[in-house]
Amino acid sequence: MRNKIAAIFNLVEDDEKLRPLTNRRPIASLPFACRYRLIDFPFSSLYNAEAVSAALFISESGHSLYDHIRSGATWGLDSITGGGVFTHSQIRLKTNTTEHKYSASYYDDHYKYVTSSKAEYILLMGSSMLANIQIKSIVNYHNDKASDVTIAYKNILRNSLREDTVYDKYNFDEDKTERVTSITPLSETPFDDALVPVGIEVMVINKKTFLDYLQKARERNLCVSVKSFAQLALAQDDKVYGYEYTGYLKAIEDIQSYFDANMEMLNEDHFNALFYRADPVLTRSKNSAPTFYGPEAQIHNSQVANDCEVYGEVTNSLLFRRVNIAKGAKVENSIVMQNSYVEEGATLKYVILDKHVYVKKGAHLEGTPENPIVIGKNEIVKGNRTL
Repeated sequence: MRNKIAAIFNLVEDDEKLRPLTNRRPIASLPFACRYRLIDFPFSSLYNAEAVSAALFISESGHSLYDHIRSGATWGLDSITGGGVFTHSQIRLKTNTTEHKYSASYYDDHYKYVTSSKAEYILLMGSSMLANIQIKSIVNYHNDKASDVTIAYKNILRNSLREDTVYDKYNFDEDKTERVTSITPLSETPFDDALVPVGIEVMVINKKTFLDYLQKARERNLCVSVKSFAQLALAQDDKVYGYEYTGYLKAIEDIQSYFDANMEMLNEDHFNALFYRADPVLTRSKNSAPTFYGPEAQIHNSQVANDCEVYGEVTNSLLFRRVNIAKGAKVENSIVMQNSYVEEGATLKYVILDKHVYVKKGAHLEGTPENPIVIGKNEIVKGNRTL
């Protein structure tokens, strides 16, 4: 299947409820499970489908994302025969935000990428749905149904997502042929424990059909996204089929869902469902020393990445690379990101520390499972601070 899939990542996603973690990074580059970033999961799906190219459309600078992806070699995207990672940033800044219009270059960049590829299929994806998706299965389903557009969904408990969620519900025909007849905002669905088919921001579409929709999007000033293209298809009665994804999935909508998703990785069943149910998840490797555990260190049900030094007590927590937990420090039900330092006698409970945070001796930070405390990147938490 190599060379048959060209992927477009629409990463202009609403990150307001994830601040301050997204103050200087897009959702796609949020760290996850000690050594990964969210973009690793859709990129790994591309690798396992043997795709050779991807185009990223993001807002703001995207430095953290580019630094992680580099040439895309980790995911087989550095081929000299039509491959590569093509980045397009500052989408919002390049548009007329007063009139809410996309610039001509926004559509031109999509057109150039797709027409220059040797792909037969275009894959549209986002990054805020954490999943391990087998793209080959969706493409095969797309062909079996002779579909114009295939969109992936998962049956999810309505109240497992935010009441004001931005995701959509897919509605199917009464004959249960899995043909989608309409798309409605999930926020208009009763907030209860009923299962609803929720779109997971994945679409497979033939190249020619994509270019037809792209022209219509240009004429109507629409975003190039799964939702807008599905609505275009439905409006002209094209065949839109839903592919049911049944694996692990977590929507990263806000701080709470991000915290919960990381904590679920301490559960062996959830961890295996995400990382080992289907194809392997790849990330850019970093050679570093093994973690050192001091003679009085206590570790309980936690994940600890390489190159850490742990002398204190860590319980139900995730430590990213190069984290130092001093003697007498206690970290419980918390996420501590790369290059952070927790001094002696400090206590963290239900806390998220972003990268390069220094917690001084004696500081006490305690959130709750429903409202974890978030400390932004590069902050210093003074020893007399109690939250």
